[in-house]
Amino acid sequence: MAIKALRIVTGLFFLVLGILGVLPSIEEGIFSLNNNNILLEQIFGVVEIICGLLLLAPLFTHASRQTLHRAALIVLIFWGVRIVLANFFFRAPPTDVAADAFWIWLLHLLAQALIAVSVWVMTKVYD
Repeated sequence: MAIKALRIVTGLFFLVLGILGVLPSIEEGIFSLNNNNILLEQIFGVVEIICGLLLLAPLFTHASRQTLHRAALIVLIFWGVRIVLANFFFRAPPTDVAADAFWIWLLHLLAQALIAVSVWVMTKVYD
C-alpha cells in the first residue's frame, strides 16, 4: 500500500510538473529548469508528462515486474540528468556557504534528491 501511495504521489508530481513545463505562461518555481529557454522547458515538460504516465500506468494496467522496473529506471535516469542540468549546468552552485543563496540552492537540490529517492525505491520494489 505504501508503494502504491508513493507511485501515485510521484506520478502526479511528474504530470503536474510536466504540464507546468509545457505551458510557458506558468512558472515551475523551484523546479524550473532554465527560464531563458522556453523550448527546452517545453521539451522537458513533455518528457515529464511521459514519466508521470509511466509511473501511474501500472495502477491501471497489468505489467510484468521487469517492465515496471525498467519504466521506473528510465524515469530515475531522466530525473538524475535533470538534477545535474538544473543545479550544476544551467545554474552554478553558490560557493559561499554562509550566503543565503547557498542554503536555498541546497534546499532545492535536496527536494529534487527526495524525488529521485522516491523513484529509486520504486525501481527496487520491482527489481
